[in-house]
Amino acid sequence: MNKTVITLIAAGVLSLALPSAFAQNVAPEASPERSARAEKMREGFAKRFTEADANADGQLSREEANAKMPRLAKHFDAIDTGKTGFITKEQIEARMKKRAGEHHRGKTQPAS
Repeated sequence: MNKTVITLIAAGVLSLALPSAFAQNVAPEASPERSARAEKMREGFAKRFTEADANADGQLSREEANAKMPRLAKHFDAIDTGKTGFITKEQIEARMKKRAGEHHRGKTQPAS
């Protein structure tokens, strides 16, 4: 059961940010459909991030994340690696890549 819960949590978090990370890493030999799908997912994430960034400073405060991206807000402290009180797209993408790598290697641990 623990593994199922972890997988569901990871899937929810990944659905928020992985599209951006994935779109940047689509293999050149990927099908046009896959590339287009990845680009659409990246654009969707960018749009959601921009909408959540109320003061348009390129980063999300905890309050902005709570207001518009609550699933992301649950992992705010883990994403805010610099402990600045703000998270950026780059930090979100890095966290998602790390979590995806752990998941694929079978090392998924409870989300922090």
